[in-house]
Amino acid sequence: MKIAILLPRSVIYPSLSFDIMDGFKQSLNTMGLEGYHEIVSAGIGVAAKHEEIYDHCEQFLLSGTDVIIGYMNPLAAEFVHPLFESTGKTLIVLDSGYHFPKFQKLRNAWFISLQGSLCTRVIVQKAIEDGFRNFAFSCSFYDAGYRPSYVYAAAVEEKGGSIVFNHITSLRRADFTLKPLKEFLEKEPETAVLATFCGDMAEDFFTASTGMTGNCMVYGTSFTSDETWLNKIAYPGYDWSTAVAWSGELQIPENRVFVNTMNRMKEGKANLFSLLGWEAAQFIGLENTSLDGMIISSPRGRVSINPENGFTEAGVYYATVSKDEITGNCILRDLEAASLTESERKGLENNIQSLQNIEANTWLNAYACLES
Repeated sequence: MKIAILLPRSVIYPSLSFDIMDGFKQSLNTMGLEGYHEIVSAGIGVAAKHEEIYDHCEQFLLSGTDVIIGYMNPLAAEFVHPLFESTGKTLIVLDSGYHFPKFQKLRNAWFISLQGSLCTRVIVQKAIEDGFRNFAFSCSFYDAGYRPSYVYAAAVEEKGGSIVFNHITSLRRADFTLKPLKEFLEKEPETAVLATFCGDMAEDFFTASTGMTGNCMVYGTSFTSDETWLNKIAYPGYDWSTAVAWSGELQIPENRVFVNTMNRMKEGKANLFSLLGWEAAQFIGLENTSLDGMIISSPRGRVSINPENGFTEAGVYYATVSKDEITGNCILRDLEAASLTESERKGLENNIQSLQNIEANTWLNAYACLES
């Protein structure tokens, strides 16, 4: 089979495209399929220009490509899908879970998702179970354009809580400040913080939040606790809670194989993006071109394709971010399967449906893909 991979770029994840490709190839190698498929690729910038992605897909399909894989948002997938429907070929979308689809199902497209919005609902439930009802929401200007910011507010309201303070940091990194948030928490110490930041923006948040919390708690989204960045961030002086799709610390046999295989190439090569590539290879295998109903044993556990919407479904994990006593930086610990994942998945479906017929702004970049 001929397989094309559409690779984006990001200044905060400079190895992103290499990680996806390496994860895909190493997974094939592990299955004994090294050299079995013809693999080609093309760069798609930050995956925000739908017409550019369309042109690449069209050229690949004209040259006899059977499967195209790309890290992009569901809106881009919907834009290019007519090409796949008309040719009968397969589109596999690597998805952060930070966008909402506008469609019910695309016949020739399947989505391998990191379930970012589901993790957001799960961590809100954890905060509610911890006894909090009032929340301060804090995010970067960039993160405000993705769906976890909406999911936080919707989930809190559904569960009987309130967002009582909103704090969005400046677009310019030089203007970054948490002063308004700190001042509010000093007056309302029983308020918990719901945060969504990624990359260097997460680093800025936790650096500036040192000594901020007092008696309150911080809860973060899945990319806020991504280990690629987390392990570089100095411990802020307090532990905080998160929900994640995957961690290098997950103790299951499939994850040990994945982590050992990828990190033999380079330390840190086992990450969220190489995981997406690894899973794509698992789903394709020898020559799978229809993924409906498929189940794989992934490094993150059991992953299945929901035939009703074409998205993967998997468990998510609670985790605690604490101090690595060796480095003094942050580390992800105490992973535990979130027991209410499936009920939160139903809640997320309702959140998605509520926005499908509403004009709601969003960044088009694939999440975490930035040029500057």
